[in-house]
Amino acid sequence: MMYRKAYLPLIILLTLIGLRLLAQQNAGKKPRVFIPPVYLGHSDLKGGPIKKDQFNSLLKQGISCHDSAGNKYRIVSFDFGYSERRLYEDSVGNMVTMMDYSAEFCMGDTVGTDISTTRIPAVKDPYFGDQDSSDISKSIYERVKPGDTVYISHVVVAKYLDATTSLPDSSGIRAASMKFYFVK
Repeated sequence: MMYRKAYLPLIILLTLIGLRLLAQQNAGKKPRVFIPPVYLGHSDLKGGPIKKDQFNSLLKQGISCHDSAGNKYRIVSFDFGYSERRLYEDSVGNMVTMMDYSAEFCMGDTVGTDISTTRIPAVKDPYFGDQDSSDISKSIYERVKPGDTVYISHVVVAKYLDATTSLPDSSGIRAASMKFYFVK
């Protein structure tokens, strides 16, 4: 009889400890957040290897966003990053391949005119005449080549309420990012 009285408080204590541990375990889990996928142009490409011609034609279409349920999203803004593989000479005359990075903040679903149009060179090179030796004046469509990488990140989208009306820009949500690398 004495042992039964000792077991009851022990069982209650162990049950309370178990419930507390279970509550701590569930509190550590973060809720899953839906991140809508982003596509290049009107295709199903979300990243990976791509050829220059295919990239150029799809980038001119802009980027699009829709989920598997058929909901469409309006692209509010995104960051366009470009890492260009270039050949340089180091201090002792060795040729070294390095990456040049550039980035642009774009409003809407297409890249801005700063990177999509060819500009007149700002500085005339004394050795090459009218050409700009760094090719910075070329548009992104002319500059991309195998070995380069394009990043489309920090995409903000707004869900369409119906076929024509979307939520205001202040209710934008973060969408997925894309990374393309160019192949021959």
